[in-house]
Amino acid sequence: MVQQIRSIEGGIMHRTVIVLIFCVTSRLLGAFEPQMPGGRSVALGGGGVAAPLDTWSAFTNPGTLATLPSRSLALMYAPQQFGLPELARGAFSYVEPTGLGTFALSGTRFGFTLYREVEFRLSFGTPITPAFSVGASVDYYHLTIEHYGSASTFGLDVGMVLSVTDEVRWGFAAMNINAPTLGEEKEKLPQVFSTGVSYQPFPEAAIVIDIVKELQFPAELHAGVEYTILDLIALRGGTSSDPTLLCIGVGLHYSLLQLDYAFTNHIDLGATHHVSLSVDLGGI
Repeated sequence: MVQQIRSIEGGIMHRTVIVLIFCVTSRLLGAFEPQMPGGRSVALGGGGVAAPLDTWSAFTNPGTLATLPSRSLALMYAPQQFGLPELARGAFSYVEPTGLGTFALSGTRFGFTLYREVEFRLSFGTPITPAFSVGASVDYYHLTIEHYGSASTFGLDVGMVLSVTDEVRWGFAAMNINAPTLGEEKEKLPQVFSTGVSYQPFPEAAIVIDIVKELQFPAELHAGVEYTILDLIALRGGTSSDPTLLCIGVGLHYSLLQLDYAFTNHIDLGATHHVSLSVDLGGI
């Protein structure tokens, strides 16, 4: 009987802690808040709206999809955000360049039995000129809360990127420009506007700086640096504000495979490990 009582108390306490984290960090974890799933972007502090990133570009700026030269598939997993397995996040992204432009199909899954978010997005990016590209995404959001049911809605994202010089690029992206709402209470999903620059002083190094503004909240700064050694190993570091996150990571590139690891440390909640793997499938 004592063990059963302790087990019940432990379960209640564990769920209470999780609920408190959702309440205190709602900007991070709840209601489909934007999170960068790729290990590279995470290690760069969540920045990269202007950078020619990788298979995860649809999450950062659909306009940058046009810079990707070949089809690819990527998978990502963060098993215990802030040390809690209930806050695990998984994601995938598939990119298909065509003669018209580049398509991407991607999705994420976040949460556990009591609370789960699932998102799918179909994205397209195309060049307007050799230096200017645009893109858009249609997002499907599905939220399930145990004992409360589920709800779904659609969002629309747009983005663009401009090569100012060979070394400097500027990007802009807007998330949920159609102001979608979710459920009977018409809860508004986050509308987020991002702008930033990427600077590549030489082929092995890159610097990214983004300013991200979610309506009703102060602007955030995301910044990161990357240095690649012999086209095999990429060393990365970054930070973001509100909340303060410190990020480091490494990327390993061999043949058609790219393995990226990122470690982030929240100033209050602790550490999270992110791992992503992408495969170059060839194409145009």
